[in-house]
Amino acid sequence: MLQNSNGNVRRCGNARGFTLIELLVVIAIIAILIALLLPAVQQAREAARRTQCKNNLKQFGLALHNYHDVYQFFPLGHHYMGTFDNDILDVDGGSAFGWGWSILPFLDQGGLFDQFNAEQQIAENRVDTDGNALPGNGLTNQALAATVLPLFSCPSDAKPTTRNDGEVRPSATSSYQGNASSYNGYHGGNRDNHHVQLYRRNGLLGRTNAGGPRNMRDVLDGSSNTVIVAETKWNMQNNGLNRSRFYGAMDRSSMFMGAMGATNALCLNGEWAMNWTQPEGNPQPHRTAGSAHLGGAHFLFADGSVKFVSEYIQHSTSAWRGVNNRFDRDVNGQTYGLYQRLFSRNDNLPVNNF
Repeated sequence: MLQNSNGNVRRCGNARGFTLIELLVVIAIIAILIALLLPAVQQAREAARRTQCKNNLKQFGLALHNYHDVYQFFPLGHHYMGTFDNDILDVDGGSAFGWGWSILPFLDQGGLFDQFNAEQQIAENRVDTDGNALPGNGLTNQALAATVLPLFSCPSDAKPTTRNDGEVRPSATSSYQGNASSYNGYHGGNRDNHHVQLYRRNGLLGRTNAGGPRNMRDVLDGSSNTVIVAETKWNMQNNGLNRSRFYGAMDRSSMFMGAMGATNALCLNGEWAMNWTQPEGNPQPHRTAGSAHLGGAHFLFADGSVKFVSEYIQHSTSAWRGVNNRFDRDVNGQTYGLYQRLFSRNDNLPVNNF
């Protein structure tokens, strides 16, 4: 208080703080603003992750087309491993390398590619049935196959960068796999009913005993309607894992007899619906496309374009199985699915509205 010349007391204007109610109102307003802002931040981050994922696939597309320009065909999806006989393109034996390894020079990774030995396997020391060492034990290749490059991973895919699941050896994981076929072409064994299985192996990146490498002339349904690489995600199985790998893969199951090609670590099929997990009933989650993006997944098409396809795309559950069960014929009232048509390069059926 101040006293003026007349002796009167003049009261100063005194500042006061917030009341408790006012403070609570301010805190509530800030909380509401944060609640409104966080989803927007998360959406912005996911949009950035989706853009990066799409860019990864575009780089794969450019590399695959450059590979095609040089060699006049696309790389094999998987050099399938059976009884090894030194012929990496043989039906019975290969090196276990995949399409990702093949395009390394076209991804500015020529130095890494040159360190691999294409005549050796991505495997441990191997012997023939008499116990004699086979040429090229592949230990150097196995170590190189654990090399991690950011291009292999979708930022939204919560996966380890490398993994040893007891079957597929320690190697770099992947968020992307090649298109082997519209339906699983490996029922009935690897050599049984060969002509029937070949009919179903109608993708662009199949394995060695699926008719050899494909080129653009084999894409009869149009390059803009044919998938060449699809997005996959971790956590598809009951055990929370997935087998998706980049360089190559082989099973541990047998050292010199029977199937040793973990093709489903490098390639997938359209037979099982997108994002359908084993806990939900998918018997083959390793062969299914999917993503951690809401509502679908990215697909690279043979023309180099990348499209986000809805997980609700029309899909047929019946399995078209061979020359007497043609794609252009209904099965139990079901038509050949639109989703499956995108995986097939030569079914000669129309594709629209996907």
